[in-house]
Amino acid sequence: MGKLILGLETLPWNILYRVAIGYGVMPAAIFFYGVTPSISQLLLVLLAILISLRLVPGVLRRVMPVSRDIKTVWAERRALAKRYDSYQWQKLFGIGVGWAAYLFLHRRTSGAPVALAAACVVSGAVGLMFWLRVSRLLAAQAVPTPPA
Repeated sequence: MGKLILGLETLPWNILYRVAIGYGVMPAAIFFYGVTPSISQLLLVLLAILISLRLVPGVLRRVMPVSRDIKTVWAERRALAKRYDSYQWQKLFGIGVGWAAYLFLHRRTSGAPVALAAACVVSGAVGLMFWLRVSRLLAAQAVPTPPA
């Protein structure tokens, strides 16, 4: 089970499950605030989702019976997230794509929801690009150079 969860946090799976979460942003906002939630209400729902993406894994890490190796990988990933902002910002990409997909499929193509979904996609894409660059550099540093 732990290896499955570790796999979910690697490309492309981490983006895909966040797309599914992003697809739920509007339905959640509509459930709580009605058919046309305000920008502040949408931001509140988005913030609640982002906080949940931080808290739920923390709870799961404490209650799931997993090996020491998996706990070590989780700890390393948390350290990366604390050290590199781009590691966190990449979450917005998947959420924004899912949110935008919902808006497109439900023909809601104007207003605050579109602007916020676009902001998530753009800022998340920038974060993802920076993270990919950083992760390549980290991987290159971890590989020992062969003797000359």
